Amino acid sequence: MDEEKRKLHINVALYKRAWITQKKNTDFLQEENHKLQKEIARIEKEKVRLEEELEKIKQERDTYKGMVFKANRHTLSSAFSKEQSGRKRGGQIGHAGHGRKNSVSIDKRMHAYLSRCPTCQTKLQRVHTVSSHTVSDLPHWSMMQPVTTQYTVERQWCKTCKKEVAAVPVGVIPGSKLGINLMTMVLVWRYRLRLPMAKITELLQTMYGIPVSEGAIASSLSQAKQFLGQQYDKLFSEIRGSPLVHADETGWRINGKNSWAWTFVTPKTTLFTIEQTRGKGIPEEKLKHAVGVLVRDDYAGYQKLPLPQQSCWAHLLRKSHEAALQEHSSEEIKQLHKTLKDLFDLLAEDLGQPFNLKQRQELYGWYTTDIQKIINKNYTAVDAKRIQARINNQGTNLITALLYPGVPLTNNAAEKAIRPLVVTRKISGGSQSREGAT
Repeated sequence: MDEEKRKLHINVALYKRAWITQKKNTDFLQEENHKLQKEIARIEKEKVRLEEELEKIKQERDTYKGMVFKANRHTLSSAFSKEQSGRKRGGQIGHAGHGRKNSVSIDKRMHAYLSRCPTCQTKLQRVHTVSSHTVSDLPHWSMMQPVTTQYTVERQWCKTCKKEVAAVPVGVIPGSKLGINLMTMVLVWRYRLRLPMAKITELLQTMYGIPVSEGAIASSLSQAKQFLGQQYDKLFSEIRGSPLVHADETGWRINGKNSWAWTFVTPKTTLFTIEQTRGKGIPEEKLKHAVGVLVRDDYAGYQKLPLPQQSCWAHLLRKSHEAALQEHSSEEIKQLHKTLKDLFDLLAEDLGQPFNLKQRQELYGWYTTDIQKIINKNYTAVDAKRIQARINNQGTNLITALLYPGVPLTNNAAEKAIRPLVVTRKISGGSQSREGAT
């Protein structure tokens, strides 16, 4: 019994040591398993993050692909057209090249020659064979420094008026410390090139060494508004007295509230005004006593103006084209769009001929009949009726250009003039105040 008991004690001790060893191994494996699970969870989160980032990169790639590789898609279509037409890519044989033309006036002439060969240093002789190369450049920055002028203005007394009077120096904006040439440059940078105030201050400091704050520029722009106010008013007289004026309008925001930017364009003048409404009162006020032909789109606010009007064919054709391209467009709208295109081509051809009032009046009668046929036709399709109603509203305003020389069939001049303002609105979101809009 003692021997058996001793063997049992030995076996128990062995099993106990084995159990302890196994427990240590199990605890170690459990700890490693816990670490691996945490690492797997971290990797899963990283995977999700990378997938989201990859999706964003794909979206950006698709966006920029349409911009960067647009020419390549055009190249593919050109290659397809090459198979049909046989015309190879690039400039054609005999095609006149286009490059920057040399300046007509030469301000300075320089002669260049070598005394020795730049390769072997052999002494060279002078020759009469030359080649010409013209370069346009700007003066060095050191030669373009600002000129600061101090005006001493006498404070004189008028015995008749019983008051003090003072001379105003020519070309000086009252109250402004910026000269007229510098102010003109700031106006061009701000409103023509659409540069922000910070960039304008940086340009003035970098190029001319003129330290000006953004607030000082804003104040100078306000002073320029007062100084140029009379010239702005004269533009209205030129607009009203012109034999041809284009008009267009687009949305604008002033401190987050809806307003409207209007433009009136003649062959010599472009005028902008920002108003709080798109109502007909604006063109009635701005074009009061106007004597020319108004070229405009189909906005109803112009219809009651007491002056001859030419409706824009580009707007009409675009609307009919969009209607004809719809998935379920009717055959009537397709045929109507083709009729309008043919009518426009004939009109453009007739307007290209020398102006003869008698012939134009005869043509005016024929085109009036053509338009009336479209208005009187019994269309059944909704899309064709919609374009027909647009033509009915415009009527003979579509052919007014026949009766006046130099009047176009489209309002593209106003569309192009207002485009920079649309870009400015897209960048800035509009104006922060009524004064800024003015």
